[in-house]
Amino acid sequence: MTDNINKNKTIEDREKEIVIARLEALIPEMSFASGGNFQSFTRDGIINEIKKDSQIGKDFIETEMNFLRALKDGSLIRKLNEAAI
Repeated sequence: MTDNINKNKTIEDREKEIVIARLEALIPEMSFASGGNFQSFTRDGIINEIKKDSQIGKDFIETEMNFLRALKDGSLIRKLNEAAI
């Protein structure tokens, strides 16, 4: 039954779940600043933006997924190593 549920989820839904799970692991007092409008959000505020499908929530998902992909493919570590030299 679980396999059928997972097959029906889109990549976007799975990415939302991953990002929300990572955020929920942080302390509630954690805050984030949006670069474009210098607006500040708490952890729960960002989670709400993601659940509302707001542009801020979408941007946060994109940024977080880019970070995770860079971590996975090793490009983050390469960049950090290059910067340390």
